[in-house]
Amino acid sequence: MKDNEKNKFEDDGHTVADMSEISRPPLLGGLGSRRKKRKNGEWNIDPSTGEEFFTPEERRWYVLGALKSALMIALVFLAGLGIGILILQLIWNLG
Repeated sequence: MKDNEKNKFEDDGHTVADMSEISRPPLLGGLGSRRKKRKNGEWNIDPSTGEEFFTPEERRWYVLGALKSALMIALVFLAGLGIGILILQLIWNLG
């Protein structure tokens, strides 16, 4: 097979799966907001770039979710460090 035949792609315009109605899951067990349409019925899309932007409430939920995950990771590291120090103390006192 030639390279130009293998990489040849032709878009026929079919929509395999419409992803426009999918929203993010709640971050705090149901307290998060759902993605909503504006009052005029359009989605939150920046007309200049065509990209979706967040409302202040959505931005706050994303920041809180990132902070929660960072604190959980830090807690795991601190617990591991504490267990390591405890084991070293036990070894030191026995020896």
